[in-house]
Amino acid sequence: MNNLKIKQKVISYDNIKKISDFIKNGKIIILPAKTIYGLSCRFDLEDSLKRICDIKGRNKAIPFIILISKIEDLFNFTSEISEDCKKLINYYWNKDNPDSVTMIFKKNSKIADFITSGKNTIAIRRAEFKFVREIIDNSYPLVSTSATISGIKKNPVKLEDIDERILQKVDLIVEFEEELNGVESTIIDTTGSEIKLIREGTVSFNSILQKLQIKI
Repeated sequence: MNNLKIKQKVISYDNIKKISDFIKNGKIIILPAKTIYGLSCRFDLEDSLKRICDIKGRNKAIPFIILISKIEDLFNFTSEISEDCKKLINYYWNKDNPDSVTMIFKKNSKIADFITSGKNTIAIRRAEFKFVREIIDNSYPLVSTSATISGIKKNPVKLEDIDERILQKVDLIVEFEEELNGVESTIIDTTGSEIKLIREGTVSFNSILQKLQIKI
């Protein structure tokens, strides 16, 4: 097990490369989002995804969230993006500090079924931290799931919150110097005629509807 400590605005190219190499090689890492610590690996290796499920006792039928770096990466994963969704992408993702909003899309047929647990939809979020986006740019889009044992409701905002059973089984721990905000991302489904709330988190659903000028 390796451990790297990251300062908010200071991360060297050597550390970006080291983390990226772990990702490329199918390793499992603990990685901070703006919200909580998560378990991540490259999105396209079935054995790595299974290993994350085994580490946290996660039901393999539950699809992962995919973290991307650039909005253009969406076109590699999705089959269509509605006009309302484009408005939300522009507002919540198209900035230096993207908001923690996860959006569910209809998936591109080229995406393997194991990535979405056989579903025809895919959940995607633009990574909030710049250094995480740099890691993705130097490796692959990532899957992300909370760094918790399934069934135990505890949002890990610092390394000490993560169960020792997880810490001992991952290949790399990326520790953020500051405590995270502790609130999970908001998840919305954009695949139907109307935007639907799946999970309310850091961004309220009311504010999302307001951006679309929908009466509440």
